[in-house]
Amino acid sequence: MARPKRRRGDGDPNGPPTAARPQEERRLYLIFDDYPWGYSVREMNLPPPPSSRRDEAASSSASGERRRFPPPIICFEASRGYPLNFAAAGTAIVSTHSRRDPSGDSSVPDGFLPIVDVRWRGVTFGPGQAYPYIPIYLPTVGGDAVFALDASSFSRLSLAPLWPPRLEHRGGDPAGPRHGIHGEPPWWAWQDLPPPPFNRSYDAALTSYAVPGDGRTFLFSAEIDDPIEATLLPDRVTVVFGEVTSRPATFAFDTAALAWERRGEWALPFAGRGHFVPSLDAFVGLSGDPATSGHPCSCSAAAVATAGGGGGSPPAWKLGKEKLFSEDPAETHVGATVLYTGNGSEFCLVECVSIAEHGDGDGDDAAADQEEEHDEETRRRCHVYRLTTFSLSYDDNGDLTTAGTCRVQCYEVPEETTEKFLRKDPVAFWL
Repeated sequence: MARPKRRRGDGDPNGPPTAARPQEERRLYLIFDDYPWGYSVREMNLPPPPSSRRDEAASSSASGERRRFPPPIICFEASRGYPLNFAAAGTAIVSTHSRRDPSGDSSVPDGFLPIVDVRWRGVTFGPGQAYPYIPIYLPTVGGDAVFALDASSFSRLSLAPLWPPRLEHRGGDPAGPRHGIHGEPPWWAWQDLPPPPFNRSYDAALTSYAVPGDGRTFLFSAEIDDPIEATLLPDRVTVVFGEVTSRPATFAFDTAALAWERRGEWALPFAGRGHFVPSLDAFVGLSGDPATSGHPCSCSAAAVATAGGGGGSPPAWKLGKEKLFSEDPAETHVGATVLYTGNGSEFCLVECVSIAEHGDGDGDDAAADQEEEHDEETRRRCHVYRLTTFSLSYDDNGDLTTAGTCRVQCYEVPEETTEKFLRKDPVAFWL
């Protein structure tokens, strides 16, 4: 029997293959900088949350057992200690660490970056970014592009398949202007977009962000500094400046119109990212209030869409009844990342906690400070990742609850992971 001919895109004999991707369940992917020359990617196939409180009690009884992560599925070279420089879209993980083509190829304007397909275990090299500072990456719903919000810039990289897969520019001068903001670059490159109407020169400037269900809008909440009032004293020479004050504000970016819009003088209630959950018709994330840190919270999508601008009322939100962070007094919270699995209202919380090793007390603080100053890569405390899967729903009173669906598993962080890497939230993706 003759073998069928391989299909190619759009009937073009020189086009890319269009074989369907394998329909596999999405999994958890964790990144560590435990590779001597860079980073490793680990794949986890977590069980779904239990469906009853009896199941939760059974799963919690084994939650204290520390396990070891499976071996990496892939490792790649990059400067260690920079967990913010990772993005994910579709089935791809992108490392945006600064690199330069050692050959000096001018067709790669800002260096290059590896794009790892976790399904096919393949690596593509794409155009790099020039020294990202405090980037936040957001993928499109279809996974064909990733957006990067940095301190005072906003850009987009297309991840649509290229054929032939090359970094060559297709006209124009790669050292000149990249493009107009309303069109794609003449070569594969990051597309400059209108800058954000707020300054992210420090981490606290951006409080939360979310992607609504329309798939074309990004929401960003930030602290905006009010104009400083200046008063001229009677001597007509001395000017006295008032105190710097700030207020919350939320902005929307339309990915089709490539335009910013101010939504109102209010902020989303999340610490970091909020995820749109269709089954709840709400955004869900971790509470941004330090007094309720570790609790999930939800904000109605309809309330966000209709929240008034120009100082209007903020959208109403609900606080989850249960705290998801570890309450073990021997464990110190370090960071957390919450992921939406896309299945109903199921989530995965990746929390990093540290546990003092024997003899690690207050007397070692000076040594710890000295280690940080010299960027030592060794760690004196044991770090553990608590992987919590859970579902959210509203009870009979309309309160947000996990309803006994939490399942916790603990894993030891690889010893080679640097302290600098662990100071930020875990790098985790559900792909």
